[in-house]
Amino acid sequence: MAHVLIATDMSANALNAAIHGIRLYGIEGNSFTLLHTYQTPPGSPDLPAMAPDLLARLSAEGLEEFARRLLEQLPEPTPDLATVSAYGALDNVLRSMIDGPERPDLVVMGTHSSTGLERMLIGSTTASVIRSGMLPVLAVPHEARYRDPRRIVLADDGGPVERDTLKVLLDIARWSRSEVTIVHVVPEGRASEEEAVDIGYDLHLGAIPHTYHSVSGDNVMLALNDLVDQSDSDLAVVVHRQRGLIDQLFHHSVATDLALHTRIPLLVLQQPRN
Repeated sequence: MAHVLIATDMSANALNAAIHGIRLYGIEGNSFTLLHTYQTPPGSPDLPAMAPDLLARLSAEGLEEFARRLLEQLPEPTPDLATVSAYGALDNVLRSMIDGPERPDLVVMGTHSSTGLERMLIGSTTASVIRSGMLPVLAVPHEARYRDPRRIVLADDGGPVERDTLKVLLDIARWSRSEVTIVHVVPEGRASEEEAVDIGYDLHLGAIPHTYHSVSGDNVMLALNDLVDQSDSDLAVVVHRQRGLIDQLFHHSVATDLALHTRIPLLVLQQPRN
């Protein structure tokens, strides 16, 4: 049983992401919570700040309307949806939920496909949650349309990966009977340690069909996106770790970059610090 948390700003993009999150897991044995966070906007002489109780009421009412729209677009049977309207920054609210009795297994968020300053600003919230390392994140681009996954691409940076880290991926791959392609990310001029990594993934994936592929070069992100397109994949997966090879290659998280570029949903798994 999984507890899927769907963070929403109640936009059309967030609605698309919510549909993906629910349909990807299915309602049998799983629970879903819609989360909207809000903060007091800065006041001005011409526009005084809203009262906290008014903000709370608007958030709760908006969330109720969002849930109604979501249920209308889901196939029968539809899930029971819990709703949480919380004051504060999303990162802080997520931390409090992680420490609570109903810890989420995954947070679902939407991303926008844009460029320049717009891309940087729009992607900041999703990027922040990914980099925090708190929870696995399913980042859904606004143009993605749901279909049951059949091919999944997993980017591997050569570092150790625990079985618990792969739990969300294993659950999805098992029920969908997807084939997983493990893509080794090899920097230019460095020999691939493919055999040792393959053994580890063979043990973790077990009977799940899986194959191996390698990409190398300076622009690994571009190579990964090309491979996703060429293989007609339905889901891209990366493992986010602090100060790992991927961070060294890009000087920031490749998970963040892929979440802002890929045209299919991206699942970011969180590897705990050793």
